[in-house]
Amino acid sequence: MTTLLAVETSGALCSLAVFASGRWFEDTQKVERLHNQVVLGRLDVLTRAAGAARNGFDAVAFGAGPGSFTGVRIAAALSQAVAFASGGRVVPVSSSLALAAAAGRRLRAHSCEVSRILTVTRSRRDAYYLAGYDVGAAEVPEQRLADRLHQGTDPPEDLALERWIGTGERPPWWPEACEFLADVVVTAREVGELAVAALAAGESVAPAAGLPRYVVGDSPWKPAGS
Repeated sequence: MTTLLAVETSGALCSLAVFASGRWFEDTQKVERLHNQVVLGRLDVLTRAAGAARNGFDAVAFGAGPGSFTGVRIAAALSQAVAFASGGRVVPVSSSLALAAAAGRRLRAHSCEVSRILTVTRSRRDAYYLAGYDVGAAEVPEQRLADRLHQGTDPPEDLALERWIGTGERPPWWPEACEFLADVVVTAREVGELAVAALAAGESVAPAAGLPRYVVGDSPWKPAGS
């Protein structure tokens, strides 16, 4: 039976989950920008609770972005290190996919029919990552709109927002008449459950290839003097 560690630090949460002996063990805290200070200590606590060793994982999954520039890299580095020490594999999980899956689960729990979800993740001032998914009865949403960066104070001209249910961090330009789920939280367990499905489909990589996912055309860096 697979023993899996999942790491989610792409947002304000420092969230870890371990799947061991057929059970999930979870540790989630809201730490804002202190992930690097607390994640290793929380990992020790969680692995002891799960009866697992830090070098005993068959696979390590992480929220690979888009998300916090630093947070995603913390998760990638931790996942690579634990997988390398364990001789295991890495499963980078799209943070947009995890957000869509969590939103879909929330809506299904309230008996709402779900069809199209647009994930919105803040990058920086007036800049948001967008991705679109078909979400129905399946636990793994199907991507229809690739991750992209939208900048500016106006809504995207090429998207009919009334056809989507938005989720994530609501931007100022989102129309009041269009539905938006602003309280959906992605934890490491959501990432881990998607990783279990990915592993079953043969989707994993060697530790060195467990890298963050970048959005085409996006960079937080600016040339010196700009």
